[in-house]
Amino acid sequence: MSNTNTDYLYPEFWAQSFQSLNMGEYNLQNLISRDFDAQVASFGTKVNVPLAHDFGDADDFTPGSAIGATSITQEEAEVNLNLSKRKTINLTAKELSLSPYDLIQNYGVGMVKSLLLTVNKEIYKEALKAKHFIDACAGISEDFIVSAGTKLSNLEVGQIGRVCVASPDVMGALKKIDAFQAVDNSGKDDIMKDGMITRRMGFNFYENNAIAKYTPADVAGACAAADLAAVEITVTGFNDDAAPIRVGDKLTIADDTTVYTVTGTTLTTGDTTKIGIYPALAVAIAASKVVTITPVQSALCLVPSAMALAARSYGVLPEGVGVKSSVSNYNGLPVRFSVFHDGILGLNVQADILFGTKLVNQNRIVRIIEDL
Repeated sequence: MSNTNTDYLYPEFWAQSFQSLNMGEYNLQNLISRDFDAQVASFGTKVNVPLAHDFGDADDFTPGSAIGATSITQEEAEVNLNLSKRKTINLTAKELSLSPYDLIQNYGVGMVKSLLLTVNKEIYKEALKAKHFIDACAGISEDFIVSAGTKLSNLEVGQIGRVCVASPDVMGALKKIDAFQAVDNSGKDDIMKDGMITRRMGFNFYENNAIAKYTPADVAGACAAADLAAVEITVTGFNDDAAPIRVGDKLTIADDTTVYTVTGTTLTTGDTTKIGIYPALAVAIAASKVVTITPVQSALCLVPSAMALAARSYGVLPEGVGVKSSVSNYNGLPVRFSVFHDGILGLNVQADILFGTKLVNQNRIVRIIEDL
């Protein structure tokens, strides 16, 4: 049956796309700190997040004696609303003749899904800057989940609120492990009943479709000589301008048994020429040693305060300017929907959002890196 009303001329009609959304899991925005939204709710594009100090042990003192205080220099992490994302579709008379249900299912759902996917990808890319990692490229197992929890504990992260967010592939691999699946071992039957892992080994588990492996254009090169404790190496032979090496990847160097993670890259004419690494070089490296990059995906083990997300919608345009717009809040994201004529014989529908994300505390997140 054709569409005989004009509901599609109103942005509220397209906001219903969120209610019908059933495409994958995109949840990272709700698993990290959102305490700063109020500060940018209606104005401003920047929030400074104060970082907690580690003062070490308390000092001995004698009551009544002179007291010397420790000077404080407050450190802050800056969250900028610098990511402006939109998805705009154009509908002609042919598409607009569809029923309201078909318009939402065929076009609206895909439009809002693209926004959720992009927001989650940006959060994930920021999380890849986390320097603490567990190497599970040889194969994921319950041992690596335990190791990630132990590393968080050694970093003095509390037990409350720990989450593990992983791709469908990693979650599928974990579901096959007896320690997760077998009731005799895990004490739970959630995998057998619901096909999902709820809580294990101190973590709440979440699947996320934005986490995925990628393939760089080139994964091997050579390095210049580098000193012990260097945190950056100069490399040659990489031809990766088509798909550059990514922050968070695994890096190994010939004759060095240490596993490193990429913390940053410098490009020259599109190709990688310098690579930042963590930890610092464990040994001095001679020139021309082979450098190998392993593209990985990361399961994120963290508490919400490790990362921050701030988001707000763009303003609603006034009546009479040729655009109808309204704001809808879905799953923690304020999205503006706008409907306007394309100047020919079609209708444009746009969903957009302004947001920013930041890794604010390196010591509250651990990545489990996998090569699946």
